Amino acid sequence: MGAAETGLIDRLLQLPTLQAGGWLLLCAALFSALQMLTPHDRDQPLVRKDAWLDAFYWLIGPAVYAGISTTIVIAGFWLIFGGDVEAIRHYAVNGADWAADVPLWLQVILVLVISDLYMYWCHRMFHGRTLWRFHAVHHSAENMDWLHAVRFHPVNYIPHAMLSSALILWMGFAPAALMVLVPFNYLYSSMVHANLNWTFGPLRYVFASPVFHRWHHTGPDEGGSSNFAPTFPVLDLMFGTFHMPQDQKPGKTGLVEQDMPATLSGHLLYPFRKRLPGGSVAAVEQS
Repeated sequence: MGAAETGLIDRLLQLPTLQAGGWLLLCAALFSALQMLTPHDRDQPLVRKDAWLDAFYWLIGPAVYAGISTTIVIAGFWLIFGGDVEAIRHYAVNGADWAADVPLWLQVILVLVISDLYMYWCHRMFHGRTLWRFHAVHHSAENMDWLHAVRFHPVNYIPHAMLSSALILWMGFAPAALMVLVPFNYLYSSMVHANLNWTFGPLRYVFASPVFHRWHHTGPDEGGSSNFAPTFPVLDLMFGTFHMPQDQKPGKTGLVEQDMPATLSGHLLYPFRKRLPGGSVAAVEQS
């Protein structure tokens, strides 16, 4: 194989859609098998009728968001360094000078903790009355499984995930610390959304489990106004939003509202539609 062919293959493998497709296939093989072996809801179908919609989110989302993410990060650096291109280039590749003195493994842990704290509060914000209809798109699957992990409205996804990563880079962490967490983020997010009966036993207060997060996807009168932490439930314990009764199982997932369209265009337009009487108010956090 010549240099030109090798270069072409390398460029293709860097395409966001192909990378996401690889993770989609890996997660499909892994979590489909696990859901058959240890399901939370044995009556839930292995393949949902709207699975194609989430597959579209998996494959198209990364291609759409890649440019937006880069623009946000560079714009932030431009403001931080007053347009100093050399400083921006150095920071974007290596991080701040202090990062060179901090082991990568420690940076990864710090990034995970800081990101979790930011995402906890961002998540709670989107459960408020003003932003709920954007977040409702994520809660709309009635039979939640691993494939559902990436179903987010852009207005929800950009501040929740993309701005979180941008803040980490603006703080000066080495970009490698974020890259190391890419496999973890794909696998862990898919795992907590999977139809699995895992509670993690005594570690339930340390790491988010599928049952912990399934409570969050139930109705607001069950657990839908609790369990906001992506990874560390200790945040919910600290801020009074932990809900995981040991003698109960999470009930039906999905929305109280019955007006969510089953199409991608419907998801994108849903937050801007006129609210129906008795609509999303019932599904927001009451705090």
